[in-house]
Amino acid sequence: MLAALLKTGGLPLHGWLTEVMEAPTPVSALLHAGIINAGGLLLLRLAEPMQASPGAMAALVTLGGVTALFAGLVMLTQAAVKTALAWSTIAQMGFMLLQCGLGLWALALLHIVAHGLYKAHAFLASGNAVQAVLAARRAGPVAVPGLAAVGRAFAVALAIYALVAGGFWVAFGPKPGQALALGAILIFGVAYLVAQGLADAAPQALTRRTTFASVAVAVAYFAFHWLSEALVAGALPTPPALGPLETALLVLTVLSFGGTSLAQALFPHWAHHPAAAGLRVHLTNGLYLNAVLDRLIGGFRSVKPL
Repeated sequence: MLAALLKTGGLPLHGWLTEVMEAPTPVSALLHAGIINAGGLLLLRLAEPMQASPGAMAALVTLGGVTALFAGLVMLTQAAVKTALAWSTIAQMGFMLLQCGLGLWALALLHIVAHGLYKAHAFLASGNAVQAVLAARRAGPVAVPGLAAVGRAFAVALAIYALVAGGFWVAFGPKPGQALALGAILIFGVAYLVAQGLADAAPQALTRRTTFASVAVAVAYFAFHWLSEALVAGALPTPPALGPLETALLVLTVLSFGGTSLAQALFPHWAHHPAAAGLRVHLTNGLYLNAVLDRLIGGFRSVKPL
């Protein structure tokens, strides 16, 4: 578990990944699409003995969830494209560790494949993305949702998720609680888009597009989950039964991601507060966690000449 945490750039061993962005873009693409995924493949190869250790599974859930939340917040504050993509990788791998800790091995394998394709493309296309942004016209007014719109958005997103989950439940059988909770976490991210469509200033076309995107994500989640389980049937262990510790960690994870999504949707209302500006500076520097780790392991100590 510790080897996989180091390989995937999980907290607090994440600093090396953000510091190698001086490499050429094709090297960065290979690094994120191949080498980083090796930590996840290690866990998948050792899935049975890993699942036999409740302590290791609980550590994966805790460290993976914290890594995903923390790196996702830091990613939003980065100005450089490659650095933002590096923090995105840390967040993605943290979510993959969370999936492994929950015993959702088939989803973790699907995540690794999807992350390799997505991140390799993102790095190789980063230059074109910068040029497109520079060539774009100045954006118009943004529809900022209020608290009521955000509440409606979360209700709509969860209702869509419940309907889709119920449909797949009837068609293909029930899913374990871990899979349903993880799907709710993904829907929290979609609720942010729905909130933009439900804002008072949003046009109806935007509302329709965001609602359609929410339905598509919910359907895709269960469809790919069913497909990945069918492809690896018998090769990976089934998710373990939820005990008191696992249930508590699962509830804490869902609440943490839900609270973060709610804060992100409401951020425009307090973004101009001085405290928000100060927090942005600290998040841009990753809350200085890597600097603290470097100092603890002697990274800043000078060697005395003989």
